[in-house]
Amino acid sequence: MNPIQVAKPIVLDLLAAIAFAASFFVARHGFGVEGLHSVYVATGVGIGIGLVQLAAKKITGDAIGPLQWLSLGVVVALGTMTIALHDEHFIKLKPTVIDLAAGLFMATRDWMTPYLPAEARDNIPRRTIFLAEKIWAGIMIFFAVANVAVAYLFEFGAWAIYATFVPTAIIVVLFFVQYRMFQSLARRNAALKQARPGAVPSST
Repeated sequence: MNPIQVAKPIVLDLLAAIAFAASFFVARHGFGVEGLHSVYVATGVGIGIGLVQLAAKKITGDAIGPLQWLSLGVVVALGTMTIALHDEHFIKLKPTVIDLAAGLFMATRDWMTPYLPAEARDNIPRRTIFLAEKIWAGIMIFFAVANVAVAYLFEFGAWAIYATFVPTAIIVVLFFVQYRMFQSLARRNAALKQARPGAVPSST
């Protein structure tokens, strides 16, 4: 499994986020939509994207994970509240809810092992994988808190740029750093295991 395959969910989420932010800026600066109406346009696009992604997975038979269901439910619920109550802060909280849920999930489950190539699972100590899982959990919870601060301290346009690009860029960079580190560690331990059987620490 190459890093692009593993990063596919991140890429798809980024495309949805870009479409959400782009719809806001096109509505406001391209078509002159003023005030909260540009937020409503972006919110409607966000809901539509979530429904299209869900339908596409149903058609292709791809598995729909619990976090994907949560993401769709959150964007529909907060999007509806944003439009009904005329308050843009509701839709701004979507990344916080998703990131917090992801962080808590990562903190309490062995979520990384199924995504690792067989070479990594066989040659990386379990405690190393466990530590990486908890670091990712902390990162996601940090993003959840940071989003609240940005949402309430900055106007919608600035928040949309931050929410679309900053956390995703950091996640992508850290993902590829971890991928290369794990790849190097797994190959080194595999070579050590062949040279000196029993030299590699147990994965349990």
